[in-house]
Amino acid sequence: MNKPYIITELILRYEIPSIIKFSLLIALLVVAIVYVLIPNWFLHIKLLVLIPVQRFQWQSEKYNENSVFRLSSFFSSTFIFSIAIFSYLSNLKWLNHYSVTTTFFVIYGFMTGLFVLKLALDYLYFFLHKAKKTMNLIIDFQYGLNQLFAIIISSIVLVDVFFYNLMSNLYIITLTMLLIYLILRFVGTTIILINNFSYPILTVIVYLCTFEIVSIMVFMKVLFDNT
Repeated sequence: MNKPYIITELILRYEIPSIIKFSLLIALLVVAIVYVLIPNWFLHIKLLVLIPVQRFQWQSEKYNENSVFRLSSFFSSTFIFSIAIFSYLSNLKWLNHYSVTTTFFVIYGFMTGLFVLKLALDYLYFFLHKAKKTMNLIIDFQYGLNQLFAIIISSIVLVDVFFYNLMSNLYIITLTMLLIYLILRFVGTTIILINNFSYPILTVIVYLCTFEIVSIMVFMKVLFDNT
């Protein structure tokens, strides 16, 4: 008598929420739209990601401060990172009392708020230090990196959802990509600051500790200390 019930429970246990599939399809649509709106989109991403190690600044100058690219990076990154978090960390304690759909939008709201706060603090910090050029280089680099890893992570989640029903070990690759992303972001930002920020090294350390290390630690604590 209990066998059909157990089988049903197992099936429901691994059933992929429709919101994930729907969101992934929307993400694909967004990528297609961005590809149409931004000529040489992949070259754009490549040159911005390479800003810290570029020998000549003119290599990426025409791609800097592109508002369309920044907006697309902001929305695609927050959306795709939210999908990945929802897919692999749906059992967060602070989300237990929400429905499935509400949980996704709470995560998306959290990610959007985090990005907005970080951007606002960057603008304020570099405005006070009168270093607009350095700020734009850092934003362009980080947003290029965001786009690159959003594409990589969305591809992994897409395969895991539609081919493996989230029952594979691909989440390990996703976590590895996240770690690589955080390392590259920190190293690249450090190089840009050292090469372009005309203030003592102590000021660079203060920025990195306050705006990069602390924000990463808070983000990781919220995710992994509440599962």
